[in-house]
Amino acid sequence: MISPRCSTPEVPPARPNTYGDDDPEAAGDFRRYTEQGLRDGKVAAARTVLATLPDEGGRIRLSAGDAEAWLRALNDVRLALGVLLGITEDYERELAGVTGTDPRSAYLQVYDWLTFLQETLVRSLR
Repeated sequence: MISPRCSTPEVPPARPNTYGDDDPEAAGDFRRYTEQGLRDGKVAAARTVLATLPDEGGRIRLSAGDAEAWLRALNDVRLALGVLLGITEDYERELAGVTGTDPRSAYLQVYDWLTFLQETLVRSLR
């Protein structure tokens, strides 16, 4: 399902609640001890992407480690955008009904491009 949440400025958590609603105290402890490391990893992956982009554009050649950082960064951006757009596993079927006048259409095109880019990178690493 695609919902009109793209105007909501919320950011999904760096990691879902591991304990669900069963133990909020344990969930808080877990988040306190792990969240900063996860955020640091996301920042490091994003910095790798930026550092490996050619200034003038063109072909990008990545080491195995850089390619893994790219995959992590692409996945992080796709997940965040997907949450903001309300994308679920049915999104491709619903996307077919979205027109250019839909305020989400540009965001959905970016989401599709990121998906293509991620898939292309995965295939090139095989």
